[in-house]
Amino acid sequence: MTATSGAAPVLTSLHRVLVVEDYRPFRRILCQLLRQRPDVLIVGEAADGLDGIRQAEALRPDVVVLDIGLPILNGIEAAGQIRARVPDARLMFVTIESSLDVVDQAFSSGAHGYVYKPRAHRDALPVLDAIIRGGRFVSGGLERIAQGDTLASHRHDVVFYSSDAVLTGAFTRFIAGALDEEKAVIVLLTDAHDESLQRRLRASHVDIDLATREKRYVPVSINELLARVMVNGRPDPAKFEDAAQDLLGEVARDANRHAGIAACGECSSTVWANGDVEAAIQLEHLWDEIGKSRQLDILCAYPLAARDVSVRSVRSLCAEHTAVEIN
Repeated sequence: MTATSGAAPVLTSLHRVLVVEDYRPFRRILCQLLRQRPDVLIVGEAADGLDGIRQAEALRPDVVVLDIGLPILNGIEAAGQIRARVPDARLMFVTIESSLDVVDQAFSSGAHGYVYKPRAHRDALPVLDAIIRGGRFVSGGLERIAQGDTLASHRHDVVFYSSDAVLTGAFTRFIAGALDEEKAVIVLLTDAHDESLQRRLRASHVDIDLATREKRYVPVSINELLARVMVNGRPDPAKFEDAAQDLLGEVARDANRHAGIAACGECSSTVWANGDVEAAIQLEHLWDEIGKSRQLDILCAYPLAARDVSVRSVRSLCAEHTAVEIN
């Protein structure tokens, strides 16, 4: 993706949203979805790109949600003009367009978030949350869709983080949400990040000590896992399958009355950071296969610098994930 991180504007506690969508039934559904957040106020609705620009300039919303296939003026053109006239507004596309070229055009026009319409019920609110916090978010596994893949039944998201605070914040939200859903969470982090994450969790009033005692917060050594699955610098599919099934089986036995399992960490990014880019992509693919077969939600994290390698490699990495956040 061509999106890059940027400084987040200071938004009001009540986020004012303008919705620009020409198909009225979907616009109504989208507004109802956004109103599920108590801090969202829909300040206007528009049915074409030109009216969207006029309302954005008049209302000065915090967030503009818009389609690409708009009449009179399409969403890409409208976004560019809204960006010029209301520079503090965050732009979020909700569209049926899945072409990677269109995604690139959207971010070039100033977009902060991109939601694939068939995933709107699942992705719109997480993407809204991400862009309000100053990140950039591409949802829906668009790389997979462009390759003819079906919509994933699981989440395997990746966040490219600009600081350790962003990393621990993303993992804290993920872990807190999983624990609230009575899931067990497998955590693969470096020692330094594990310590800072546990401090952040406690500061966020997550009872990590109780979750640990109940074996629903399950830290796993990255080095030990890699030692078990890597052969000659590459992940061995059979060894990975055995290790993953052993780990998931152990967690399933030990975590009393859990409603499922989630996983987060920086296992593959550790391999990537060592310069083994292809091995890291292969490892992500193996995690994704486990996610599919076990309907396992996964969150991975890579430093922003990881995006400095070849565009082909970064796109291959993103293609193994169902959503990409840049923050």
